[in-house]
Amino acid sequence: MLAFALMCGQAFSQVETERKAGFQFGLFPPLSTNGLHSYRYTNDVSLNLLVGLSKNENVLTVGGLANVVTNEANGFQLAGLVNIAGKESRGVQFAGLANTSKHHAGFQFAGVINVSGDVKGMQWAGLVNKARNVIGVQWAGLINIAENSDYPIGLINLIRHGEKSIAITYNETGSVVTTFRSGGRFLYGIVGIGYNHKTSGRSYVTEAGFGAHIYCLSRIRIHNELKLSCFGYSNNPLIIENDHLRHTVFHISYSVLPAIRLSPHFELFGGPSLCYMNAGKTNERLVSYRNLWQHTGISRSQQIYIGYQAGIHYIF
Repeated sequence: MLAFALMCGQAFSQVETERKAGFQFGLFPPLSTNGLHSYRYTNDVSLNLLVGLSKNENVLTVGGLANVVTNEANGFQLAGLVNIAGKESRGVQFAGLANTSKHHAGFQFAGVINVSGDVKGMQWAGLVNKARNVIGVQWAGLINIAENSDYPIGLINLIRHGEKSIAITYNETGSVVTTFRSGGRFLYGIVGIGYNHKTSGRSYVTEAGFGAHIYCLSRIRIHNELKLSCFGYSNNPLIIENDHLRHTVFHISYSVLPAIRLSPHFELFGGPSLCYMNAGKTNERLVSYRNLWQHTGISRSQQIYIGYQAGIHYIF
């Protein structure tokens, strides 16, 4: 049904005769109140039980599976799976799977992926956002892709005219982590893996988070980073017979990191962190600082304290 609607839209998108309807109801093309000529219609309101096909939409478009608009879609589009706008879309696109448009102004929400040309507003996707030039915010569970985007929020942000770097960091818990930082001019994502030399369990560290740049001088800026790291898993490989989270350390930190650019590619940074740590009994003394707050349970302890982080970036 969706393929049929797409073929019809492509075949007849150049037809000049245009018709208008205040309300359209259908199952799938051509079973609708607009009949065989649905591809010619500009509708104010469309209700499609499965798949809808039209030339333009002005106010509200609802499709159980998909909405296919060969020209412009304005207002609110809601689809169980896919919203497709052949040219521009303005307003809100909300789909369980994907939204696509040539250009979009407004808000795009998709369970999996948004694909658009120029975007003015916000893209929100469970996995991936893809656009050309973004004026606004991209928010993705995994990856943002764009030519230009100053405010991407995702773990990985592949912005052509943005910034990417490899960093090596060290903090008060004894974690040495290699991280990939990627983003736009102001916001960036962080993913990393490393080693902890203090823990009593497995020593590898995984880390993820988000950051924001504050620009001060040509060579000086401040990184603000919110990160979560995990390490100290059980040494017992038979995790079915062992509580493999018993020794695990969960570490959350907010860091303010002044940075100085040494060259076009290298940057030193370091500063204080406000930290929360939840650790198993064997790892509860990883940090010997005086705590701001502490709670000790039967098998785990929690603490809030002031820590630190320092490192070096290679920027490319």
